[in-house]
Amino acid sequence: MDYNRILKEILNIGREMLRAGADVSRVEDSMYRMCKSYGFTHADIWVIYSNIQATVETAEGDIITQIRHIPSTSSNFDKLDYLNNLSRRVCRQTPSPDEVANMLQEVLDRTPQPAYLEYLAGVLGGTGFGVFFNCGVKDAIIAAISSIIIVFLGRRLAKTENNPLISNFIQSFIAEVFIILSVYVGFAEKSGNITVGVVMLLVSALGFTNGISDLLHKDTLAGILNISNAIIGAAGIAFGIVSAILLFKGVL
Repeated sequence: MDYNRILKEILNIGREMLRAGADVSRVEDSMYRMCKSYGFTHADIWVIYSNIQATVETAEGDIITQIRHIPSTSSNFDKLDYLNNLSRRVCRQTPSPDEVANMLQEVLDRTPQPAYLEYLAGVLGGTGFGVFFNCGVKDAIIAAISSIIIVFLGRRLAKTENNPLISNFIQSFIAEVFIILSVYVGFAEKSGNITVGVVMLLVSALGFTNGISDLLHKDTLAGILNISNAIIGAAGIAFGIVSAILLFKGVL
């Protein structure tokens, strides 16, 4: 049995689970189970949101170590559901490395959810929070358009920018510029209320919550990294909004 290839595919599944938004404890547990199903006598697996390290011992006494670097993660729970099912299938059937690679590729090649669902969710979220924060009809319309701008920019930046400070700064700055100009020309009335509602799309509450969960599960480093990323993202939002306000205060 090619244990190197088996470990390689197990790490590939773990990498894709992290990239789809799985928490570190879930990834570690899935990888431990897959290693056990293939007969490794011992396994040491360490996972944080940017790195996976695994050292296993075979029945013949050979020691194998492999590492994966994960440059960025996002939330794609549809893909994560299929990856969880794949890990369970691997544990039950212990297929060959080639079969595991093919099954993983089938999951990765699935048709992604249509873009309009992401835009629709953004509009409903941004507009809903805007109304919650006392936006009128005109303000709600501007909030909906601002939400579309944020989703559009987010989809584009996700391909090139992994730093939440930079991406959130760009999105919040451009959205705030649009909101300020809308109020200035009379299309809206309450820029502050619109802003508070719309930026909720950028607040990484899930990342912060997962960080607390990691700390409670004694995944200290992973928890600190998750919370730090959430704080850095929040700083990007604040810098973007403040920059737009300071810029146009001297222009309008």
